[in-house]
Amino acid sequence: MDLNKISELINKITEENYSMADKELFNTVLRNYKSINAIQGDIIECGVWRGGFSVFLSHLFVDRKIWVCDSFEGFQSLDDANYKKLTFLNGETGELIERFQNEFSEDLTMSIPLRYVKGVFKYFSLGEDKRINFVKGYVNKTLPNIKIDKIALLRVDVDGYSPTREVLDNLYHKVEKGGMIIFDDLCLVESAEGVKDWMIENNLPLEVHNPYDDTIYSLKDKIIDSETGYHTGSYIIKK
Repeated sequence: MDLNKISELINKITEENYSMADKELFNTVLRNYKSINAIQGDIIECGVWRGGFSVFLSHLFVDRKIWVCDSFEGFQSLDDANYKKLTFLNGETGELIERFQNEFSEDLTMSIPLRYVKGVFKYFSLGEDKRINFVKGYVNKTLPNIKIDKIALLRVDVDGYSPTREVLDNLYHKVEKGGMIIFDDLCLVESAEGVKDWMIENNLPLEVHNPYDDTIYSLKDKIIDSETGYHTGSYIIKK
């Protein structure tokens, strides 16, 4: 791994707005690179926006199969979701809603077509890379049939309560011991509630790693001034 080239790549991805993640969240993966690369498994991102973080992972893990999973057409409707739980409190109405899975979530800046994302991969010299697999569709429809046996790194960036749980339901058991699971949206109520409910139901401790210093913190506590009190990009290592 050429750290200078990787650093230049991260700068280009972030400065040209191909990812919403800040540079430190790329560095989280770099700090854990050796341990992740020492285990078997593919690299998969669910929810890719413009594809920048998947591009980074593709250049970093050069001998791994890469999976780039997204609807590429925005959020699924709540009617199509596996879980119907509402988690976000609307301050104006006092009602619980699901911001990312209703008729009010049609934010075109989040709906990035597959052809655009493939163009980003081509721009970063990955257009002909046979390792890369694009999976189009909502995760509750695509992931049950995806041809993955082992996962070394899973990045979950699907925003809503139900898709967060759907990703974990379908893929966690495929993550190898020592594998990394990144919760990009843990700063959002929908994602945080999905992660916590899933952890409780699977008898996992309500603990994650701080993405900035790798220390462990409890999801029973609020540690920063964010919507949930948690860091975006927090992660766990499968035991």
